Amino acid sequence: MTTNNGQNSPEQYPAQPMPAEPTLQMSQASATSHVPEQQHTPPYIPYIQPAALPKKEKRSFSIAEKLLLLAALAIAILFDRALPHFFTENYTRYYAAFSLCFLAVFYVFFWKKLRHNVISWYLTGCITALCAWSFIFWEISGNGYFGLINFPVIPAVIMGLIVYMTGNFELKEAGSIAIAWLSGVFIKPFSGIHIFFGAIGASLFGEGKSKTKKAALGIAITLPLLLIILPLLSSADRAFGYHLMQILSNFNFATMIWHLVVITTACILVYSFLWNVGFGGNRVNVADGATLASEVSKKERKETSFKIDTLISSIILGSIALLYTVFCIVQFTYLFAGTGLPGGITYSEYAREGFAQTVVVCAINLLIFGVLLHFRKQSKITTGLLIGLLALTGVMLFSGFIRLGLYIDYYGMTWLRLLSAWFIIYLAAVIIMCGIRLWREKLPLIAVSTMVLVGWYVILGYTNPGGFVAWYNQMLDYDAVLSTVVY
Repeated sequence: MTTNNGQNSPEQYPAQPMPAEPTLQMSQASATSHVPEQQHTPPYIPYIQPAALPKKEKRSFSIAEKLLLLAALAIAILFDRALPHFFTENYTRYYAAFSLCFLAVFYVFFWKKLRHNVISWYLTGCITALCAWSFIFWEISGNGYFGLINFPVIPAVIMGLIVYMTGNFELKEAGSIAIAWLSGVFIKPFSGIHIFFGAIGASLFGEGKSKTKKAALGIAITLPLLLIILPLLSSADRAFGYHLMQILSNFNFATMIWHLVVITTACILVYSFLWNVGFGGNRVNVADGATLASEVSKKERKETSFKIDTLISSIILGSIALLYTVFCIVQFTYLFAGTGLPGGITYSEYAREGFAQTVVVCAINLLIFGVLLHFRKQSKITTGLLIGLLALTGVMLFSGFIRLGLYIDYYGMTWLRLLSAWFIIYLAAVIIMCGIRLWREKLPLIAVSTMVLVGWYVILGYTNPGGFVAWYNQMLDYDAVLSTVVY
């Protein structure tokens, strides 16, 4: 119903029941729902402040390492002065002079290690003799080939001297010395480049307030400023610019930059090499590159080293000895017994065709001897076969010498034939040393053979090869032009 004032009466909409009040149980549940459950906390661990990492100490350089910079710079300047002459006719003299200067610098820094060592003086004498040869015999006709061979021989011997003396090697460590030699050629000139810049920085801008460091810093700041200010002043005043250009026209900047590049590069490489051999360590182990060979006892090396079984080595040596025996019988028949050659072969052809091959076979025999000597098991059979191998190698070497003599009789002496005769004599000396090594195990065969080779090479140079070839051909009435023939 509607009342007079337009409002609906309460009867039109019956009253809705009121929601029941929450019970005590619900209220308690709702009350407890907001209380967090009790959690088990871990035991208290007190916080410990971590220790600060140790600061990286700045590398300090000794006085010797800093003085080495001056030595490297002096060698680099000498190299820059001598480099243009390496491509002229008198290259050997400048090359020899530079080598002697380098050797002198090395002796200055490592005198204490070198002065009481016999091997160092022997190798130094050989190097000095080879350098002196360039001033004594170079201008004699026909000696150009020996001078050309000196070009790689002199630095190779210098490297051997440096590696052996600074590495504290024993002569029997031939493998380690060889690896250290290769490292000195290909690795050490580059592996210490960062040390060079560190030494430069320590010398010029290191800690301290010395006047030298202040002056170096002032120069380093002044130079770029001058490069900026001078062009501006030249543009501001034409008269000033004219006089400045007159002064600068006397300088060849392209040449100056080239010399600067050569000196800087040589100085860096020389310092890196000398620092490595003097301060960076020079020991190289063949086995693992880490443990020094001297730290392993001889007994342990013998027990763990590889050995070739006696039966295997006997089969190898016996087969080779049998083949060489047949070969030597043929050699005796045609070379020593005077029997004529078969098939119309002349002695000149016989000598020319077989000499080189015979020498190569002898060199292979010595290599086989060295391998089996090192890896064999001690046995009288193996020792006897090794002695037989040396004897047969000696016979073959002697036949090669006879072949060479026949060839020289027919065609005359040349530089290469003289070198071949020299090499045969050296191989004969090596055979004798191999025989001694069978009874003297302490003999460092490879090292002694190498030093004998160096000394024998020096003797060859002082026989005046070019003059000897000319004298020999003239004495036997050969054409003088043979003295200039190489083969």
